[in-house]
Amino acid sequence: MPLLFSIIPSVVFSQSTGSISGKIIDKQTNEPLPGATVTIKGTLISEVTNNEGSFAFQKVNVGKVILVISYIGYETIEFLVTIDEGKKVIDNISLAIDDRMGNAVVVSASKRREKITDAPASIHVIGRKELEQFTGSNTFELLSKVPGVEFTRTGVDHASINARGLNSAFNGKVFQMVDDRNSMTALSGSLPMHNNSSIIKEDIGSIEVVLGPQTALYGPNAHNAIINFITKDPRTSEGTTVAISAGNQYQFSARIRQAAKINNKWAYKFAGEYAAGKEFGFYDTVYAGGGANGPIAHIPERGMDFDFRHIRGEAHVYYSINPKADIIISAGGSKHNSINTHTGGHNLFREVSNSFLQARYVSPRFYLNLYNAWADFGTSFSVAAYTRDYWNFTHRPFNPLSPEEAEKAAMRPIHETPQRLNAEAQYNYKFEKAKLFLVTGLSYQKDKPRAYGITLVDSAGRIYVTQVGAVLQLEKSLPWGIRLVGAGRWDNHSNFGNFFSPKLGLVKRMGNGNARITWGRAYSMPSVLYQYAKNGSFYGNGRGITYIPNGTKISDSIKKTTNPLIPEEVNTWELGYKGTIAKNLYIDINYFNGLSKNFFTPSIGVGGRALYVGDIPVTHPESSAGSVTSSGTLNGAQFTTIFNFGDVKVYGIDAGLTYTFNKFISLSLNYSWLGSDISEGHADNDANRDDTVSADERSLNSPAHRGFVSLNFQNLCKQKMYINISARFVQQYDFYSGSQISTAAGEGSRGFVVVEGGKRLNKNFDWGPLGGFTTFDFSAGYKINEMISAGMSITNLFDTEQREYAGSSLIGRLIMFELKVHVPNNNKGMK
Repeated sequence: MPLLFSIIPSVVFSQSTGSISGKIIDKQTNEPLPGATVTIKGTLISEVTNNEGSFAFQKVNVGKVILVISYIGYETIEFLVTIDEGKKVIDNISLAIDDRMGNAVVVSASKRREKITDAPASIHVIGRKELEQFTGSNTFELLSKVPGVEFTRTGVDHASINARGLNSAFNGKVFQMVDDRNSMTALSGSLPMHNNSSIIKEDIGSIEVVLGPQTALYGPNAHNAIINFITKDPRTSEGTTVAISAGNQYQFSARIRQAAKINNKWAYKFAGEYAAGKEFGFYDTVYAGGGANGPIAHIPERGMDFDFRHIRGEAHVYYSINPKADIIISAGGSKHNSINTHTGGHNLFREVSNSFLQARYVSPRFYLNLYNAWADFGTSFSVAAYTRDYWNFTHRPFNPLSPEEAEKAAMRPIHETPQRLNAEAQYNYKFEKAKLFLVTGLSYQKDKPRAYGITLVDSAGRIYVTQVGAVLQLEKSLPWGIRLVGAGRWDNHSNFGNFFSPKLGLVKRMGNGNARITWGRAYSMPSVLYQYAKNGSFYGNGRGITYIPNGTKISDSIKKTTNPLIPEEVNTWELGYKGTIAKNLYIDINYFNGLSKNFFTPSIGVGGRALYVGDIPVTHPESSAGSVTSSGTLNGAQFTTIFNFGDVKVYGIDAGLTYTFNKFISLSLNYSWLGSDISEGHADNDANRDDTVSADERSLNSPAHRGFVSLNFQNLCKQKMYINISARFVQQYDFYSGSQISTAAGEGSRGFVVVEGGKRLNKNFDWGPLGGFTTFDFSAGYKINEMISAGMSITNLFDTEQREYAGSSLIGRLIMFELKVHVPNNNKGMK
């Protein structure tokens, strides 16, 4: 007993204490890891590292303790420390990235950091390894490997994406973001910028793709999916990177990125790129003549320029108010020349620019975001309209123009200089005892289009569109490894009123993964273009279009008005599992079933001559205004616009499987199946109300089956070399959007659809169906030393004939080589 009592004071009642401090860094880059958790094992005592990656414990009993160090996406380690009286400073503790499938870290599904297997949504990540091993500069190409993403390549330079069917040439249902910034273009189409944004590959840390309705968190138009580009923090990615890529079709890209931490308060980064090349040569057929312009003629496009070019860059300054709060100022811009395919044909984009200025405040609890975007269409023009008008001016039977006069009259540049202002505020709090996590926020957006009466009906007055929103999300941890996630968002649109978007989900931890069931409602607001367009014979339908129908006498003053657009609503159930189900086998499978109400059609033709957009008078283009018979009857007039369908069901399965044989070899398989009742031709889907559900009103516009397989060899030659071999399959399908048509039945002739009374409504030349191909890709790379690496890639290895978009070229073999040099900073910053 005396011995026992002599021991107790030295263990329990000892007052001798010390302190511990240290720094957590990335094992590969030696950069600090802010936000890592350090816990004294066997206690509830923990600290989170600050922006310097540093932590400290005060008044810790002397003796041996074990520190448990964890960071999402990194391996968790235990570190033994012997504490003496006084201060104990630990050398840097390194954490290695845990690159096993299922351990990636995401932020886009819940607006907070979490493991991908914990996310309450179908989410996929393109991470550091995939980005480093991609030899080109158009990172959108990597999305072809993501289950559920409908990747469409229109040429060497341009690729677009869709999700869950019902694609069109004006598809704004996939919401693109960069660092929490709405990066959809401020131009009237409000479309994703794809490869035309200001970021470069070397500054991207990861790309997150969240499928399904996301309006509850991100607002209207986060409809079918969001793509979030997350750039690197300069404090954890210091150094200078220079990269050069070159390949066939005269492809060339030169890129530079520099990032440095000046001291504990200041850091910066800047990046830029010059890229150029030549598209595959392709001249679409344009139909000219007719009526007073003489006989109808089919002629090749005039004035095509197949050279493309991108100049882009960004600069960012980081200021740390304290170790846990930052102010970030960012600015960037891009200018490009390229070919764009739209509902009527091609646009030749020349000197199109997009730019932004952004300020952010970031702290553990509060987040503020303010930014403005500008855009300019430069000297762009519609190739189809220019070709048709030039022909008509020079070939009309009466008073034809000289080539010089026709050139001047036919060339009508698209002129837009819009702006968009966004502001957001967010607060989050974790109620530890209640196991409840709260996120709430406010948002504001003001679109200020300006088209000078050329492509929008704004010649009489400026158009302004505002949206205001508020969101609340709650996440509750329940027994048995279950989490309940609920969110609700209210939005007010200045033209369409109030909307409420709820989302609910249950997530159940199951072994090394989770099963989830979710339901969500999302809205898509008609874009400025859909509401106010006056672009050739395409008109906005925000307030109805008044027109004279074909087959009626002009003198009778018979007029019809289209039903104005209302926002599209989608309600979607999802059931999925993501995780490791056996040793080295990772699966991700998701079933979805959605009901779209008031779905936006692709642009659909209407037989008639337009008179008004809303209450604003318009002059129908002569080329599509039809003719008047001797009896005064209008025939052959046509315009296109956007309508609301009735109800359209879309359902499908997205599945992915990855098996890792060892640290050298892995195999990935992806498959997507898509179905819909739109092909049944329900009467409610007679969008233009002509008493006929035409072929373009019952087309899914997406392939039913898609697949992807990839065999990856990593860590070869002493972890210096990689080799990837992959194959992509896309089933054949028909496609309709505006005047564009791609069908198996009509291949090789002018396209048309049958409308009211069995009449033919003519479209563009039909080059045949899309898809129907299997292509193979190959890539390899070698790390020459710690600073220099080289890579190469071959897309469409066997030069398989493939057409991926209506009115676009066949895609041939593309070859790219890359040389990259990264020089780390020797100066790690001043204290």
